[in-house]
Amino acid sequence: MRLQHLNLATSDVTALAAFFERFFGFAPYASRGEALVVLRNKEDFILTVMRGKTGEPADYPANFHIGFYYDEAEEVEAKHAELKAAGLNPSRIAFLDRGGGARVRHFYVTAPGHVLVEVCTPPGGLSP
Repeated sequence: MRLQHLNLATSDVTALAAFFERFFGFAPYASRGEALVVLRNKEDFILTVMRGKTGEPADYPANFHIGFYYDEAEEVEAKHAELKAAGLNPSRIAFLDRGGGARVRHFYVTAPGHVLVEVCTPPGGLSP
């Protein structure tokens, strides 16, 4: 079994979908106007972005986020620079100890619709 789909609710479907297309390589797969966009990446992961029922930003729990892994620290640094150059406000790049001696290089950025995104190197021992 594998996780292959994620649905995110947002007040701005168009902007959030464009964020994932521009910065993380997703491509449009299907849509229903401004209410729903289905995106797909090269690994066939399906990301659905839909308007919340109230039209307000989704009320995700504290610390809820989605994450993207890059194999090398240099890739994390490049993504940080790209997001910063685009006028977004990524947090500083930091090291995080996730146990077992694994030091993860990571940062967070808030995507349109108040969705928190982490960009990081994978924890040690979790590579495929």
